[in-house]
Amino acid sequence: MYRFIRLVLFTSLVAGNGLPIARSHEHGLNAQPAGEQKSSTPAGQDPWRAILSHSSLTVGDRMLIKELRPWLDPEDYRALDPRRRKQLLLYASNRLHGAQPLARCWAPDTPESLLFAFHSVEEAAIARRQTRKANQFFKRWSRTANDGAGQSVQGQPITLSWSIVPDGTPIEGNPAIGDSDDPSSLRARLAEIYGGDDGPPAQQPWFPILQELFDTIGAQIGISYRYEPNDDGRPLDAINRGKRGVRGDLRIGGHAIDGSGDTLAYNYFPDHGDMIIDTSDDWFENVSENSLRLVNTLAHEHGHGLGLEHVCPVDNTKLLEPLINTGFRGMQFDEIYTLQRWYGDAFERHGEARDNDSLARACELEVLPGSPFSLQWLSIDDNADIDYFCFPVAAGSQLSARIIPSEAVYLEGPEGGQGCSAGAIFDSSNRHNLALQLVDQAGQVLATSDAAPAGEPEEFTRITIPGGGKHFLKITGDETDAAQLYRLEIDLMEPAAMIEAHRVVIVNESYAPANGRIEPGETVELGIELTNVGGVPGENVRATLSAPDMPDRITGFTTTREYGRLPPQEVVGRSFILAVHGECGDILSLQLAVEAENGFSRLIPVEMALGEITVLLEEQFGDSGGSPLPPGWASGVTGSGTGWTRSDAGNLSVRAETPPALGTSFLTSPAVNIGSEDTVVRFRHYLDTEASESNAEAGFDGGVLEVSRDGGAWEDIEDAGGRFTEGPYNRILSEAYQNPLPGRRAWSGSLGWVTSVVRLPAGLASSDLRFRWILGHDTSEAEEGWYLDDISVSSASCAGTRPIVRMDLINGEASEFLPQGLAQLNFSTPLPSGTDLTLPLLTAGSATPGEDTRSLDQVLFPAGTSRLELTFRPIRDRKAEGMEILEISLDPSLVVPQGISVAVVTIADTPYGAWAHPRLGPGPASSPDSDFDLDGWLNLEEYAWQSDPASPQSRPVPGIRRAGNFLYLDFPRDSLPPFLSVRVETSDDLKTWTDQPAESLPDGFRLPLNGPQGFLRLSYEEVFPP
Repeated sequence: MYRFIRLVLFTSLVAGNGLPIARSHEHGLNAQPAGEQKSSTPAGQDPWRAILSHSSLTVGDRMLIKELRPWLDPEDYRALDPRRRKQLLLYASNRLHGAQPLARCWAPDTPESLLFAFHSVEEAAIARRQTRKANQFFKRWSRTANDGAGQSVQGQPITLSWSIVPDGTPIEGNPAIGDSDDPSSLRARLAEIYGGDDGPPAQQPWFPILQELFDTIGAQIGISYRYEPNDDGRPLDAINRGKRGVRGDLRIGGHAIDGSGDTLAYNYFPDHGDMIIDTSDDWFENVSENSLRLVNTLAHEHGHGLGLEHVCPVDNTKLLEPLINTGFRGMQFDEIYTLQRWYGDAFERHGEARDNDSLARACELEVLPGSPFSLQWLSIDDNADIDYFCFPVAAGSQLSARIIPSEAVYLEGPEGGQGCSAGAIFDSSNRHNLALQLVDQAGQVLATSDAAPAGEPEEFTRITIPGGGKHFLKITGDETDAAQLYRLEIDLMEPAAMIEAHRVVIVNESYAPANGRIEPGETVELGIELTNVGGVPGENVRATLSAPDMPDRITGFTTTREYGRLPPQEVVGRSFILAVHGECGDILSLQLAVEAENGFSRLIPVEMALGEITVLLEEQFGDSGGSPLPPGWASGVTGSGTGWTRSDAGNLSVRAETPPALGTSFLTSPAVNIGSEDTVVRFRHYLDTEASESNAEAGFDGGVLEVSRDGGAWEDIEDAGGRFTEGPYNRILSEAYQNPLPGRRAWSGSLGWVTSVVRLPAGLASSDLRFRWILGHDTSEAEEGWYLDDISVSSASCAGTRPIVRMDLINGEASEFLPQGLAQLNFSTPLPSGTDLTLPLLTAGSATPGEDTRSLDQVLFPAGTSRLELTFRPIRDRKAEGMEILEISLDPSLVVPQGISVAVVTIADTPYGAWAHPRLGPGPASSPDSDFDLDGWLNLEEYAWQSDPASPQSRPVPGIRRAGNFLYLDFPRDSLPPFLSVRVETSDDLKTWTDQPAESLPDGFRLPLNGPQGFLRLSYEEVFPP
């Protein structure tokens, strides 16, 4: 049988210093045993020869010393007085060869040589067993009151019962401990501290402390704890096993051990977990922090009762370090890891099952749709362990699951090795390479995630479950015979539409030649296809495209589209039309807001580049491979600068700090040749540096960007001609506090994550450029610093495309005379224009725009339209021009013409012009108001009389005669040209003429002779249709 473990007092001061135990001889501690001089071993001689030759040693003593030599420092042995030496050898005999091995622990004020000497015995005992399958483990339980015998299977959960012995239960003292033979008085002692009586333990005020302790441990490992209310008072030793209804496997009692200090309690190893607490120690009277001292003492001792050995180094990270610790509560990662290796995790035991290694024995979980679910403290405990978890799922539900390996990395090592070892790095994250599968009831694998390396999470997201019913998650490890702790996260969504972008394509472009790219100023039709990866149809799906961060960069024409009903797994596309503004090489960040019934909404990012972008340098500061910076990147400092190193912030970046001292940190890029095309430097950064609170333009600490061409001097990016288009410098660094970058424009203050974009000038073309980011800080306050990420240098080229304009001739017959004689041309573009477009019209022919028609120099195609109707009437200029021709075309150097190449418009003259032009020709003399032949008759009068306007001999001959009381004016009215008006006017003085009512006759006019004497005349006028 196995004896016990002792736990010693560790004061709060010592517990909190975080220092490992140091060897006495390393610190000059030379305590000498009373009445004995410390022997000295000449250099080069074996110190053990003198020790083994001492006359006080028996043959058996010498054999034990030889067994301890690999672990025991001879100086520690020599530092012991004869009594302690004898006790050390008895302790060694007990641990190495005894039937009831025990371990002991010491108070922090114990001489270090004494502490290390006894620790070497424990390490020698561990080495003899050679059973270590996890961190510092001695032996697991092989039989319990609940499970019976045959429980030695590694990784198999057990059930342990625990009971409180009644006061008066015999406890025989052990000479190796030096405790009393007093019977148990634990209940009385606890009543003194917490109150209570001699009633059942479960009714005492201190009982919840113990109950909570076992509940907490049981939730972390594969051991179920059952409180046994009965205890028959049999002696508390390593003989009386647990028995259902009689006594617990773990019996807790106490009596006087050694008073305050030194030993607090001791505990038996499995298969005996009995615990004896020192009821004479005032350590437990401090009940602060919910009785932390008592709880950690009980948890530490019970760790031994489960098989845990002491673990080093003493750095206040593990409960089973040799000295008690009150810097945390309960078992820590190292204890949980080791116990799960031996007993499995808490979910191995469920119902009557003691494993979850198959579909039939899967652990059922209560996973509710819409409520993220997670389990901590799970493990694959060896190379054969499998974890199955199951839960009901409705058909069409969406499942996301992730397993996250434990991340604890710490120093861990055995107690001993000639002192408490410094330990070695124990990385708990990569003991196994885990894999995750989704399995249905038939065992068919629906999804697998196993591509991540050991130590990295495995996950799948939004897996649509095709059929309802119970489904399983299967977690496996590799062939490593070790334990791997992990966390399981599950997110189950009820059957619902889950809409995401399937594809974004350019369907149409307003510029030609169409090249599948977006040019600055161009209008494009984007085809955005959505797909429903959910389990139910999306109803009344609507999507809106916008640019919330840069609204001035687009002009939207069709930005909201109805997708209607979107069944699962189907793809539906709709077109969005927008004009894009910016410069070649710009990258625009748009977002598509998708909504559907039942509250579904999602923002989908859509990124658009103007032109063709060639990335010359790109760095996202991802996987480091162990180096502080990527290849080709360099960090430097001046003064107290910290330099640039990788950081986890912003999904991995690099960071420079701003200490409260003078200095700079600069990050230099590899050289990059930018060629002759437009070049853009783009990066994302987070800034938190000291800046003035009273002056928004002043900064105290801040960063700048510089450039060097062909290995030359460094210049600020703006001084070199760079132009910021996004995220420019925001302050000027003060010269008052010794900042190394005084008076410079810079980024300073608190900016959060922003994107900066700078365009390089043509003067830097075809150069080898290096860029460096410099963070300068003064001697004042420190802030978080500067983070850089997603740095890129890219060139861009945009095609020499031109707007597409189509011209169609709707009516090419115009007239100066007829009202319907309007010329009509239609101009159209494939898509609306984002800006006003002046149509570049070219004209030819006999007609002259601006004289014969309106001017065609400034015909504006308005922004936002895709069709323009151009109508015009020829100008009535009272010129005899006859039929004219106007040819209209689009300038192909400025637009890409489509439709008809030349629009031919014929312009018909007025009836007079059509009569006069062939007789008189063009020119002023042929106008209606001219007298071409100088015969005294105007051209229009001769047109009315149909005489020859070019011959003086041919002229009108009006006839005037009197008959009765009427005056007759003979005029060939029946042959009067159409659209010509002739009227009679009279005057008394040949100055003022008035219309005279006259009777129209087929061959002239008749006027009554009833007025005063006067003059009359005929007035001719062209009459245009309304």
